[in-house]
Amino acid sequence: MSTGRLPLSTKLGFGAGDVANNLFFTTASLYLLYYYTEVLGLSPAVGGWIFAGALVWDAISDPIMGYLASRTRTRWGRYRPYILFGAVPLAASWVLMFVPTGLEGWALILFALAAHMLFRTLYTVVGMPYLSLTAAMTADSSERGTLAAYRMVGATACGLFVAFSTLKLAEAFGGGDPMHGFLVTAVLYGTIATALLFWTFAASFERTEDPNEGPLPDRRAMLAMLRDNRPLQLIALWLLCNSMAGTLFGKTLPYVLKYDLVRADLSGPGLAARTAAAMVSIPVWAFVAKRTSKRTITLAGAGVGISGYFLLIIHPPAVEPLLFANLAWLGFGAGAGYLAFWSMVPDTVEYGQFRSGVRAEGVVFGVIAFVQKAALGVSVGILGELLSLIGFVPNTVQSASTLSNMRLLLTVGPIVMLVLGTATIAFYVIDARLHGRLVRVLRRRHPTEMPA
Repeated sequence: MSTGRLPLSTKLGFGAGDVANNLFFTTASLYLLYYYTEVLGLSPAVGGWIFAGALVWDAISDPIMGYLASRTRTRWGRYRPYILFGAVPLAASWVLMFVPTGLEGWALILFALAAHMLFRTLYTVVGMPYLSLTAAMTADSSERGTLAAYRMVGATACGLFVAFSTLKLAEAFGGGDPMHGFLVTAVLYGTIATALLFWTFAASFERTEDPNEGPLPDRRAMLAMLRDNRPLQLIALWLLCNSMAGTLFGKTLPYVLKYDLVRADLSGPGLAARTAAAMVSIPVWAFVAKRTSKRTITLAGAGVGISGYFLLIIHPPAVEPLLFANLAWLGFGAGAGYLAFWSMVPDTVEYGQFRSGVRAEGVVFGVIAFVQKAALGVSVGILGELLSLIGFVPNTVQSASTLSNMRLLLTVGPIVMLVLGTATIAFYVIDARLHGRLVRVLRRRHPTEMPA
């Protein structure tokens, strides 16, 4: 690479990778717990802890995979080979989670857990190197923001499709058999995702293809880099809070719509409205970020989200346009967080290298993915327990007390977590000017290790 500017074909191919990843990740986030409870017949607590256990395992494996990827040297680069060779096994493991087994009781629980853990392992093998490509393709902070925007448009467009279409596809393919419907839908998603990941491999490139390039940093040096990287630590704390807020809201909403409003058919359109607004907001927030900072749009987006949750408390969900307007408002605020987060994380790679002398994109993204997935896993487990605690029983009429507590889970929990996250990210200091100075210093220190 001779310049930090990336061609349009590379940006489109890179964005396609997040469409592929979100066919898996978003479907699992929105509907896998629903599948466990409403199709397999597992209790909310059991389904929640299966989900949590697999995600915690995923979280643990992320830094390990990041470490391995950072030490990989091939003629295709450090990260791209994992995308190429992991795409098909990842799709196969995804389909396995929805294969009818005829098992019951503990046998069904153990199979569901094992299949989910296998999927999460392969998702890490592909997903971690994909995330690391952002920092490996360019050191230009603005260009990384553009890459993040392409990613987020792809991710939110995919999320919109998944939210709106998954249950409809399962119903159409199932012909009255939801288990068969989910299986066919999983095969369809896996096939599309595999093709998109192949496109990402072909369209992307890394700063070097020399398998002998640079010394391999050891484990102690990488740990020192993480210890001295305060911006990365702040982002991780913000992510922890934001992920828990999003999980509490996103996974409670389908239950509120089904049992409180008695309109299960609104789950897809409701989640789609939120996702569509996030997608539309990405160019807006990108424009604002270029004229202010990534931290500024993070704080502004959090403010939008907090106000949206308060509106849901003042005016509880109801089948009327105001509900969808509020969901769209929440999505608009969430778009700022998506964009800022994934464009801030690559900048911490240079900060860590400046402080420690170690450059390890894979480890940085591994730690971030660990926090994200651990937060999601714990949140889902806690949510499953809370649903059981408030008296929720799948596929039955819920008591007034249970419905009231569901609405609290939908609103108060996310507000608390967003307030904590906002207080954390306010201390983030890397802006375009500081990052530019870091890059110039590092190019003088390590001219062969820095991407253009």
